Amino acid sequence: MSGRQSDGNDELLMKIVRTSILLWMSCILLFLSGCWDLRYLDKLGVVLAMGIDEDLSGKQKLQLTVQVVLTQNVAALSKGGGGGESPVTTYTDTGDTIFEAIRKMSAKTSRRLFFSHTQMLLISEGMSRKGIYPLLDLIERNPDIRTNISVAVTRGSTAKELLQVKTQMEAIPVIQILDMIEINQESYGMNYPVYVKDLIKTAGRGLMQASVPTVRMEGDKAKSNTSDNTSTIPAGAIPALTTMAVFRDGKLVEFLKPKESRGLSWLQGKVKNTVVKLACPESEGYLIVEVSNAHNRTTVRNVKGMPVVDITLSLIGNLQEITCPGIDVADEKAMDRIGMMTSEAVKQEAEAVINILQKKAKTDALGWAKEIYIHQPSLWRRIVPNWETEFPKVKHEIKCTTKINGSGIRSRSIVK
Repeated sequence: MSGRQSDGNDELLMKIVRTSILLWMSCILLFLSGCWDLRYLDKLGVVLAMGIDEDLSGKQKLQLTVQVVLTQNVAALSKGGGGGESPVTTYTDTGDTIFEAIRKMSAKTSRRLFFSHTQMLLISEGMSRKGIYPLLDLIERNPDIRTNISVAVTRGSTAKELLQVKTQMEAIPVIQILDMIEINQESYGMNYPVYVKDLIKTAGRGLMQASVPTVRMEGDKAKSNTSDNTSTIPAGAIPALTTMAVFRDGKLVEFLKPKESRGLSWLQGKVKNTVVKLACPESEGYLIVEVSNAHNRTTVRNVKGMPVVDITLSLIGNLQEITCPGIDVADEKAMDRIGMMTSEAVKQEAEAVINILQKKAKTDALGWAKEIYIHQPSLWRRIVPNWETEFPKVKHEIKCTTKINGSGIRSRSIVK
């Protein structure tokens, strides 16, 4: 009997303990409920993109434009309505710093600007030549702003103009520009995304110099932000990518040409898919090779006290078009020859960008300093004090191999 009573007391005690714990936790939750920094969407202006131009008045150092999403119009668009109303608007102000310009915008908007969802930073050519690092300090320092913001430099247009263009493919202009950069990397490889966090890593002596995609306005600028721009075929003005821009110590020094730009992508390992156009070896016409797989490897040798950079490019592709009469791609030797031609064409693009970076731009956008540091640390310690003058002298060797896997269902071209 005493045993059963003891067991009952133990069970009661456990119930009391569990109840006490639950009550204690409930009391704590009363103080924890809600978010101390809760911000309601209808009180915020969500900034999707920032554009930085020079202040043409000369009174301030920069002009900042922000592209803000209009949630009520986006909701109407998603329901099939909207009446042609823009899903975004822009605000522009000047300042000696970005933060100053942002705060001055409070006189123009009824909502507090919110930067946690900012996806793109456009910097004009003029501001890029003055230096981009001071423009990134706020983004890196502020915990409310992400550093995975895509960056592009504008050419022939201001950042403000590009943020105000009305686009057809995407309702929100900045989304179209972002998607253009990603699609280009996936299908042609002349441009590739570069983020604020990537540029911050280049801010230091002996590190790889920055390279950034560029974008311009194509067409009639006067129509770019009018309703007619989205109601005509084709649009009167559209944003369009050009090539990569390279920097030295955070300042823009050179716009690459198309082949040089893709050459940089080959050497950076940024090419996901692209096409290589080859002239027919013995007649008029072209061979089009789609490269679907590309790998690169870089090593460094010490040759008589100087670094020699060895670059190996390995490509896999398919023959997609033949306008050359008489070529029989069922012949294995013909396929091997096309592979060698592809390798030579890619090698020429890589050589072109190395030449422009060493001889004209004189900037290590290839990251050779890092490779020398990794593979030849003792050699790097000797040349690092004079790296800016040593970089143009560094020799290199490029080996490129291409395997052509197939040519479709036809062995001969229909071209006679």
